[in-house]
Amino acid sequence: MDALYRLTNRAAVGLALLGTLGILLMVIHITLDVLLRATLSVSIPATVELVTRYYLVTLALLPLGWVEWRRQMIAVEALEGLMKPWLVRLSDVLVSLLSAAVYAVLAVATWGKAMEQYDIGSYVMSLNFPMPVWPTYFVLPAAFALAAVVCVVRLPFLACGAAHPSSTPDER
Repeated sequence: MDALYRLTNRAAVGLALLGTLGILLMVIHITLDVLLRATLSVSIPATVELVTRYYLVTLALLPLGWVEWRRQMIAVEALEGLMKPWLVRLSDVLVSLLSAAVYAVLAVATWGKAMEQYDIGSYVMSLNFPMPVWPTYFVLPAAFALAAVVCVVRLPFLACGAAHPSSTPDER
């Protein structure tokens, strides 16, 4: 079981790092485009398409599993102070199960769309250049599937009230 926790953690951190790399590339790309337009009146082709179809998708969705793993999603704990500890654990387990189910449904639904876009070879035209966009459709099912796995993997910790793996120093 310990190996599963480490694998899930590494996958979540890996996708979060890819999202971070996407941010870095986007900043470099946009800065270079602005500098070239301001100095040489030349624009990098497909900047808008790359930013909207590649960078923003990876920046927004790839870190989803990492955020779930760290338990840093938005949470409403208005009644938690009034609940007994066993009821708080039960609530956490039910929320994690519901989240896993929603993520799984989203992963399956977006996988179908990704395969459809792959089959047709989806692309957009930018200055007479066909830029493939079908690869970005696979980011969604990957991010949602990992978030679902994270929600399921943390269930034993939530059920018994043990420390979450992300709170131990060797898991960071």
